[in-house]
Amino acid sequence: MTPQQIEQHRLACEARHILSLPYSQRKPELDAIGKRRGKAAQKYLEAEVTRQFRLKKEAHDFS
Repeated sequence: MTPQQIEQHRLACEARHILSLPYSQRKPELDAIGKRRGKAAQKYLEAEVTRQFRLKKEAHDFS
């Protein structure tokens, strides 16, 4: 795997972890990541969380 592929895999796994948390714990976890890594990293992860959420929702939308 290339470094870019590894980073994308890590990001996807981390986003799935955030989504596995109870709703009330997601924002504090994202804020803690923002404090450790910076706001840009937080926004990047939030975008991936949103993408993963939409993918899961679309996969389960049978209408």
